Amino acid sequence: MKLNADLGENEPPARTAALMSLIDLANIACGGHAGTEETMERAVRLALENRVGIGAHPGWAADFGRGAAKIDTPELGVLLDAQIHALERVAGRLGGSLSHVKLHGALYHAVERSEELARGYVDLVRARYAGLKIVALAGGRLIALCRERGVEAMPEAFVERGYREDGGLIPRGEPGDLIFEPGIVAERVRSLAENGCLRAVSGAVVRIDATTVCVHSDTPNAVRIARAAREVLGPRA
Repeated sequence: MKLNADLGENEPPARTAALMSLIDLANIACGGHAGTEETMERAVRLALENRVGIGAHPGWAADFGRGAAKIDTPELGVLLDAQIHALERVAGRLGGSLSHVKLHGALYHAVERSEELARGYVDLVRARYAGLKIVALAGGRLIALCRERGVEAMPEAFVERGYREDGGLIPRGEPGDLIFEPGIVAERVRSLAENGCLRAVSGAVVRIDATTVCVHSDTPNAVRIARAAREVLGPRA
């Protein structure tokens, strides 16, 4: 099981470096909700130094990418082209290449809600970015579509986010949305790795078939949380 983190999202540079030393995959903001030439270059350099997979993390610009995203497939294509190409240029200049793509916030959830948008997204990645894996919600619409359309995907779980009984995330700002305690995160990672499940906030057991787990760089205790997860998962390959 791989450990990934969303980075280049205006977190302090020291935090970017600390997280990069612990993770396997970096999802790097590339100009939507966050991400400048400087932050992309810093993150890519650190990823190359630490032998971390470089991924694009395209986002919706408004509300740090966490508001409602009203977007159709052609608009999503324009957004992806602008942001993925921006990171590709930086990575290429530094001798690297992209391994995956993971949508941010509102876009991540928009493709799970809309069959049409999900199909458009998967088809766009398959046609324009062949070879990039898609990181998406474990058990969600997008993972099923990737399998159907022959696009390699990585089902993702969130170890510092609360879950509902149906396997969905508790929206940010609602009780139980975030988990700050590294010890609890370690228990959740162990449960995912060994048993493929987590406990929902209600206490119910939720089955989650994930191959990667995420830590957000803006979560309080992000570095301690990532270190706790790394200790459970073992050394990076």
